[in-house]
Amino acid sequence: MAEIVSRAVSWRYYIEIGGVTAAEFTECSGLTAQRENNGITEGGRTNYEVKLPGRISYTNVTLKRGLIDLQLLDWLLKNADQNTIKPELKNITISLANESGETAFTWNIFHAYPVKWSGPQLKADSNELSMEELELAYTYFQMTKV
Repeated sequence: MAEIVSRAVSWRYYIEIGGVTAAEFTECSGLTAQRENNGITEGGRTNYEVKLPGRISYTNVTLKRGLIDLQLLDWLLKNADQNTIKPELKNITISLANESGETAFTWNIFHAYPVKWSGPQLKADSNELSMEELELAYTYFQMTKV
C-alpha cells in the first residue's frame, strides 16, 4: 500500500540563508532541475537515435515580495559592490510546512549568490526593510521529504 504523504501547503514556508532564518517572502519560484537529453546516431543505423542522459541544469530561484533582516542586507550589499569580483556564496534552505505547521519538505540550495534584486516600494507607513524581488543563481539543489 502506498504511503500517504501529509499535504504541504505552498504558502507556509521559510527561508534560511547561511543557516539563519533571514527572510520571509510571499512567493518563491524556479526550483527546477532539467536533465539534458543527448542523442547519438550509431554508424549504419540511420532510422533512430540512441538517447543518453546528460548533465542536469538548474534554473535561478526567484523570491518575491519579502521582508529581509540586516544580515541578508549586508550579504546583498557585499555582492553588489563593483569591486567584488568573486561573489560570497551561501547555502540556502527553503522549508515547506504541512497543514499542521511541521516541516514536510526542504530544498537545500548550494553555493547561491544574488544575481538580481529590486525594490523596495517606499511607503511612509512602513518601517521594515522590504524587497520586491531577489533572484539567486546556484550550483545545485537537493530536495528532501522530512
